[in-house]
Amino acid sequence: MTQVAPPSYSRVMAGPPYRYTFGERLLLRFGVPLAAWLIKIWNRSCRIVHREHEERELAAVRQYGGCIYPTWHQRMFFFFYDFGARHVTMMISQSKDGEYANGIAWRLGFRSVRGSGTRGGHEALRALIDKLKEGGEKGGMMADGPVGPPRRLKMGSIVLARATGLPIIPMMYGAKRRIVFHSWDRYFLPVPFTKIVVLHGEPVFVPADADETECERLRRLIEDRMNEMADRCDAWWGGRPVGKPGYDLPVFSPQDAARKDR
Repeated sequence: MTQVAPPSYSRVMAGPPYRYTFGERLLLRFGVPLAAWLIKIWNRSCRIVHREHEERELAAVRQYGGCIYPTWHQRMFFFFYDFGARHVTMMISQSKDGEYANGIAWRLGFRSVRGSGTRGGHEALRALIDKLKEGGEKGGMMADGPVGPPRRLKMGSIVLARATGLPIIPMMYGAKRRIVFHSWDRYFLPVPFTKIVVLHGEPVFVPADADETECERLRRLIEDRMNEMADRCDAWWGGRPVGKPGYDLPVFSPQDAARKDR
């Protein structure tokens, strides 16, 4: 069952109640608005020098009324800014960290449903499917978040596409200069005033009657394309790939999430 958002988050779906420390309450009240403002200023200082195959997205929106945008968690900083004004609804974790991300996303223009592969994922996925079926909406997903394995596509995008009939159009970003963190996914930030490249992937459709084998084939196809796009972005100015796929861990499926929610 979905939850009603508090007044200050009227455009998003609220996560579960938490006990916050005084410092965490300060972070939510002052740090989150400041972070959203900084993301806007930071990204506006950067310059997109190449945007490849944007016509794929525009054609899909005209023909189908929307699409599904997966990207890797490590590249979500620029995704937040690039897609904030495009009526994108995102699935954001119900964790405390997700509360911070939710507040930032709302201030950048996103809508959200709350859940992930490890908590509330089944209900959130159902809510996102219903939202996309209304038409005129687009779905955004950090396809390997919130905890990985890195650069491995989870089944959420496949389930969304199968249920809604919307195409999956992967999005990928690269920066000429960047700051790479030693996190699970090698999250990176573009350095202010740097150059940015944006790649729009080829649309992929998931048939409504696709069985488990076909869904896995399409999942692997999209994952491989996304990793190829990420490596292309990183190599655009002669750089090395940021992070690598975590093929040693299993993919977490919506069925797993449903079992955990019981």
